Amino acid sequence: MSRLRVAVVGVGHLGQHHARIASDSDGAELVAVVDPSQERGTEIAQKFHTRWAPAVGDILSEVDAVQVAAPTGLHHAIGLEVLKAGKHLLMEKPLAATLLEGEALLAALALARKMNPGLVACVGHLERFNPAVAALRAAGFRPKFIETVRVSPFPMRSLEVDVVMDVMIHDLDLLMALVQRPVVDVEAVGVPVLTKVPDLVNARLKFEGGAFATVTASRVARKKERTLRAFGHQEYASLDFAAQKLEILRLKMGEHGPEVIPEIVDIEEGEPLKLEIEAFHQACIGQGQDYVSWAEGLEAMRVADLVQKAVAESLVAMGEG
Repeated sequence: MSRLRVAVVGVGHLGQHHARIASDSDGAELVAVVDPSQERGTEIAQKFHTRWAPAVGDILSEVDAVQVAAPTGLHHAIGLEVLKAGKHLLMEKPLAATLLEGEALLAALALARKMNPGLVACVGHLERFNPAVAALRAAGFRPKFIETVRVSPFPMRSLEVDVVMDVMIHDLDLLMALVQRPVVDVEAVGVPVLTKVPDLVNARLKFEGGAFATVTASRVARKKERTLRAFGHQEYASLDFAAQKLEILRLKMGEHGPEVIPEIVDIEEGEPLKLEIEAFHQACIGQGQDYVSWAEGLEAMRVADLVQKAVAESLVAMGEG
């Protein structure tokens, strides 16, 4: 079988890793990298033994699939162009810059699938592919309360979006996957620190059925921390995303009464982005459906929008809106 022909659009901080992984893939051929900067595009193209193109339209006739790691504000226009050409598409998170653009992309996907029912379209929520997260989901853990913390020093990039769309959306998507119920209420506070948009946000989510979550995201911390703690019926899980470690504690009846028994879950470490891209490539050739759909990506955006609106209300209340 011939290899899947792939192009990577946007070869900045994350896109260069998309190019690396596609270039190293046994099942894919990196046909081109696309970037408006000739200097950057040529540099990455030479590094991964492919060619540079300034625009996605230049290479669509030569590829089967496109991986988009361009700035969020460009997702809508690039997505429409790729779908019109009938190509498989991995769109880095968030799906689009606004809900309206996200909805327009889903409508365009539905239209494209009338011509090509097998068209694959996924969103790059890579934490779904973190081996520790996969282990937690495989354990059948049913959380009633979840706490997530995702903080890091200021990145000097992705400044066109606030910390909700840039950082928190990872955890919002993951919460939806773990709880598997819609969000029915959101409270949130946040503050701009180094930009004109919120750089630090704390949100409290209530899900249908009664589960709760508190979510903290910051890009103005002194050091990185990416953790999740989940509490269920007589069980507790602690997950470290960066270390890919998961510990589950369960209440069990021992010889002398109830005991809390810790279990360190054996996890085979892996690069989440590589696992995500490999799953996308497999789906494109009809060998799997292990990816985050655009419908799921849009739902994460809907929750993010609720958080943003709650933050805006809090800023007005503080006299800063």
